[in-house]
Amino acid sequence: MGTTLFQYLAVVAALLIVSTAATPNNGDGTFKNPSAQVRPFFRYWLPDASVDPTVVASDIRAAAEVGAGGIEFAAYFGYGGEIGGSPPGSDWVTYGFGSVPFQHLLQVALEAAKENRILVDVALGPNQGQGVPASSDDDGIQWDLVPFVQPVPVNQTRERIPGWGEGELVACVLASAEKKTNVSLGDGSGSLGATPPQGSYLELVLDETSLQDITHNVSPDGIFEIPLSLSSHDFYVFSFYQKRTLHKALEVKSNRTDTILANGSFVVDHFSKEGARTVIDYWNDHILTEEIRQLLGDVGNYGWEDSMEIRSNISWTPKLPDVLYDKFGYHIGKYLPLLMFGQNNIMAQTSNPGVVKAVFKNNQTTDRYINDYRSVLADGYGNYLTTLRGWLNQDLGLQYSTQVSYNLPLDASTNIPLVDAPECESLQWKDNIDGYRQFTGAAYLAGKNIVSNEMGAVMSRAYSLTIPELLQSVNKAFAGGINRVVLHGQPYSGDYYGTTWPGSTPFQYLFADMYSPKQPSWMHGLDEAMGYISRMQFVLRQGIPKFDVAFLNKDSATDPYWATKYGRDDLLDAGYLYTYLSPDNLELPEASVDNGIFASQGPGIKAIIVTHDANMTVSAIQRLKDYAAKGLPVILSGGSAQYYPTSNDGGVEAFRTGLQELANAKSVRTTGSGNIAKALVSHGVSPRIRVQTNGTWHTAWREDKDTQVDYAFIFCDGSGSHGKIGVTTDKIPHLFNAWTGEREPLVHYKRHAGDIVIPLTLKANQTTILAFSAQCLDDIYTPSIHIESAPNSVLGYHLDHEGGVVAQLAHTSNKTAHKFILSDNSTRTIPKTSVIPRSFSIRNWKLTAERWEAPGNIQNASTIASFRNTAHHLTSLISWTEIPALVNASGIGHYSSQFTWDHGYQNGIGAYITFSHILHAVQVFVNGEKVAPIDPTTGTADIGAYLRNGENELLVVVPTTMWNNLRSIFPKITESGAPPKLSQLAALMGLPDIVPNGLVGEVSITPYLSFALGI
Repeated sequence: MGTTLFQYLAVVAALLIVSTAATPNNGDGTFKNPSAQVRPFFRYWLPDASVDPTVVASDIRAAAEVGAGGIEFAAYFGYGGEIGGSPPGSDWVTYGFGSVPFQHLLQVALEAAKENRILVDVALGPNQGQGVPASSDDDGIQWDLVPFVQPVPVNQTRERIPGWGEGELVACVLASAEKKTNVSLGDGSGSLGATPPQGSYLELVLDETSLQDITHNVSPDGIFEIPLSLSSHDFYVFSFYQKRTLHKALEVKSNRTDTILANGSFVVDHFSKEGARTVIDYWNDHILTEEIRQLLGDVGNYGWEDSMEIRSNISWTPKLPDVLYDKFGYHIGKYLPLLMFGQNNIMAQTSNPGVVKAVFKNNQTTDRYINDYRSVLADGYGNYLTTLRGWLNQDLGLQYSTQVSYNLPLDASTNIPLVDAPECESLQWKDNIDGYRQFTGAAYLAGKNIVSNEMGAVMSRAYSLTIPELLQSVNKAFAGGINRVVLHGQPYSGDYYGTTWPGSTPFQYLFADMYSPKQPSWMHGLDEAMGYISRMQFVLRQGIPKFDVAFLNKDSATDPYWATKYGRDDLLDAGYLYTYLSPDNLELPEASVDNGIFASQGPGIKAIIVTHDANMTVSAIQRLKDYAAKGLPVILSGGSAQYYPTSNDGGVEAFRTGLQELANAKSVRTTGSGNIAKALVSHGVSPRIRVQTNGTWHTAWREDKDTQVDYAFIFCDGSGSHGKIGVTTDKIPHLFNAWTGEREPLVHYKRHAGDIVIPLTLKANQTTILAFSAQCLDDIYTPSIHIESAPNSVLGYHLDHEGGVVAQLAHTSNKTAHKFILSDNSTRTIPKTSVIPRSFSIRNWKLTAERWEAPGNIQNASTIASFRNTAHHLTSLISWTEIPALVNASGIGHYSSQFTWDHGYQNGIGAYITFSHILHAVQVFVNGEKVAPIDPTTGTADIGAYLRNGENELLVVVPTTMWNNLRSIFPKITESGAPPKLSQLAALMGLPDIVPNGLVGEVSITPYLSFALGI
């Protein structure tokens, strides 16, 4: 989970201050019934190891029943003690991470997963997996480089260097400042933990020629002789000390000395293999019994680590100076003053980047040394990743998933290829599709098949996030290249210290959401949404993802918020599939050009784009020249790219010369900003999916050579829209319904000159899946001819071997007969649709509100709820918040009504039911028969098969969120022995508002006439 949490907590604190290989090879399953491997997972939060094992097993069984493919077993421990610490009565030593009770719970979880045929990811440490219990002198725990600076004193010849005794002296440097400026840093909203945000920093412009490494002149007691030649009022002395931070991923307060668990869990060194070895050794020595090893082999999936939320002064590892010397040929000590600012956690420590920023007058020179340092830091982080991955793959038979490097001062794309399933998150990305593309490009170039996402951690929405909101985030992630979601999250459902009903709520009600049987939607809508996600992920893992173009850019440090890089609409409007790569990715073995295609066996990129604001390395320019010589189109957009300096690269002149040579190459085009699509057309580069729409459609394309099936994914972002897509293919088109699992041939399209053109109408946030198969799919009727033009009265189609293609025609006022035009140039004249019954709305509803409330003893946190029913008669469908008796109610609404039907289905008259607005979820029963799952973006389902002449019974089951009820009793709620953190904010700003609930808007029945086309 991204460190937006800390920003949120900082706001709360500020307001208070003011006021006071691995996995089982079970395959993907089928589209109808995807395997556990393909289904979404829950992050499962274990409060600590003292909880009831039978409840843990029950929770895992519930996850399987609702359609999860597995759980991510995360030992939460109050967010590592960051949020409130250990509650009264708990013992995080006896029941700590790796204790005997923890071993037992892990074994129970694995056994329960095996029994319920799902999988388990395991966090490699408590909280976010970023540390383990260790000795305070362990070489593998986190290191820091602590800087100090002070002016050289006037009229003195001897002085103790600043910070003496802070740690092991790495370097002491003298430098003169040509200019000094106090710079305001802002409001400090990004501060983290107990460190107060700094309001400003001192910027020193150093004379590069004045730098002197005087480390060898410092005496054993920290004294240095001040040269008489110094003009002391201009000179500063900088000193740097390395030491273990002793920061903890789990803070434990204990006086015990008999166990390493009393230390809590130290954050490990993420920039060396030594840090990985500390994690590995702890697991081998304290967790991995023979039984657990065997079970991990049976149902283990990933070893996992969360986003980087570790803090420091300067990101460091003791071997960095030697590694940098080997790589770049100089000693870093002299240039350490340049690393005093912005080299810690660039997300969590936004307001504490450093109190002094030292730079040279020449920005390129400054950047060169910073880039060299970050390059070596990335190498160390790569060693950490590959050491853990090797252990997980080879020793445990697991794969490795982690939220790679973002928040650290690194280019995330550099190391994304090093793990099996790189992971990002919806919270920090803010559902930004372009940001997701920035993350996924390197993974797919490196041949990864899965890119994961921690999904649904929405601020201030605990117990109020709706399924349509969740799915909107999921769909945007899919559009950006994600094909695995881990829902945030599933809480432990039993009793816990100082915690009232509704039970353990990680993050103290600050973040969504808590998926469990204590949510009314659990088996009344969430289960169907899980099926939808599963089938989407099934499709998005078939074959290989393909892209049309890739943007190339080198980040020195990746923007932790993953803001949009290419904000123009020309590529999106034309349907070009684009992604992002770093010059570092061009060193991958997959980065080659064949027949003018980049990575032809993988993403199959047809062109590379370099924009004027992109950072480019000298080596990348040489690579692009080589690619262009092999026929790969390169587009230079908006002017010259920016020089990314590193040592030993030949300098800026080599960059300028290389860039000019690239611009003059045969396969290279230059174009203005926003004209990339036009330049691609001039190059003969067309999109795999050509789009024409009055809205915004995001697409994805995958090719499976084994099955000879290609897949197109289309997502309507924003308002509903219509248009068409074009694909160059001679394969048979099919429509896959991710809500029902149905697959059927597409019957309405045109073919022209090797292309297929498909008309589409999509609602807001709707997705569709089209599959193009070289052969007819098994057991699916496929007509030999298709429809090229259809009347606007067509609601849909039904196909089977017996009746062929049957169009469903709705009433229109037009009394003139219209025709279908078929691909064999024949026509079919339809009956007059004015005689088809009109659509009508359902009125007069009886609502039985099944109210979910706190148990009589609110301390019984394990209780699902206390239930009671109330009856209400409604002439129109309004939110529960508008019904006085239900304003603060939560639960399940059972809406019943009747309507008369006197059109026999056997006579070809059926009907669709349509809900104008679905707030959360609906499940529909007609005459006692359950209707297929309904896509909340369309709100429509065919109910023709369930109708009967005469009176028809309609039941609509509508879950609510739990927030309205919880809000009404919030002063009574405690979490881990104290009021939830959300209460602290509420005392000043009020609780989040109640949310609309229930069935609202219109429910209509639209009759249709079944018209067989005879094809």
